[in-house]
Amino acid sequence: MSISGDISAELPSVSLIVITRDEEGVIGQCLASARPFCRELVVVDSGSTDRTLEIAGSMGAKVISHEFTDYVRQKQLALDHASCEWVLLLDADEQATYELRREIERTVCSADAADGYRIQRVLYHLRHYYTRAIYGDRPVRLFRRKHGHIGGTDPHDKVVVNGRVEQLRAPILHFSYRDVAAHVDTINRFTTRGAAQLPPSALTVVRMFTHPLWSFFKFYVLRGGFLDGGPGFYAATTAAFFVFLKYAKVYERRLAIVRPR
Repeated sequence: MSISGDISAELPSVSLIVITRDEEGVIGQCLASARPFCRELVVVDSGSTDRTLEIAGSMGAKVISHEFTDYVRQKQLALDHASCEWVLLLDADEQATYELRREIERTVCSADAADGYRIQRVLYHLRHYYTRAIYGDRPVRLFRRKHGHIGGTDPHDKVVVNGRVEQLRAPILHFSYRDVAAHVDTINRFTTRGAAQLPPSALTVVRMFTHPLWSFFKFYVLRGGFLDGGPGFYAATTAAFFVFLKYAKVYERRLAIVRPR
C-alpha cells in the first residue's frame, strides 16, 4: 500500500523496512516518524500476539507474516518486499528525527548522492540520551535498493552496499530498553545467538576474563563513558557483562563436550 502523506510525487521514492514481534508499544511511533517522507512502509512480523499488526495495518503498512529465522534473513525478506528507489531501515524501537527527515529528502534529491549512508543512533535509556561516542554506532541505514543487501552474522546484521557510502549528520533515536530488566532480557537473548556463532576452545575461559575487561575499558575510558556519570558507568558495565555472558555460554558448551554427563 502506498503512503502519500505530504511527500511530493517528484521526489525519489523511499521505502521504510522494519521487522517486528510484539512491538505494540513502539511500532506506531516508529512508522509515524518515517511516514511523512516514505512512500512505502514494509513490516515483516514474526508472530506478534499483541496489537502490532493492527497498528501497522492502520497506518497503511504492507505487512508480511513470516516465522522468525534470524535477523539477517528476516531483514533481507523485508528488503525483498520493498519497491522504492531508496530504502530506510529502522528497528521497531527507533524513530527518525525531523532533522533526519529533512536531510534524507535533500540527500536523495542530490545529483551527487552516494549509494548508502551511515546514520548515528542515539540511545535513550535511564532517562538519558547517549549523545557522546560511548555508543559509536553509525550503521548504514539509508541506501539505494538495487545497491544493497542485508549481511553480517546473526544477531548482528548489517547493510552491505555495493558502491560509495557516506554519512548523514542527523540521528536516529533509539528507545531500546523499557527498563533494566528488559535490557537484561535482551542481553540474554543476544548472547545466546552470539555464542552459537563461536566455536568452543581451550582459550574460551581466558576470553571470558580478558574480553569483558577490554570492553569496559573501551566504553568507560576510550569512548568517554565516565563523562556521562552514572549512565556511562552503567553502559560500560553492561557492555562488559554482555561479552562475559557470551563467552560463559560458549564455555558451558565446551564443558558439555569435554566432560559429558
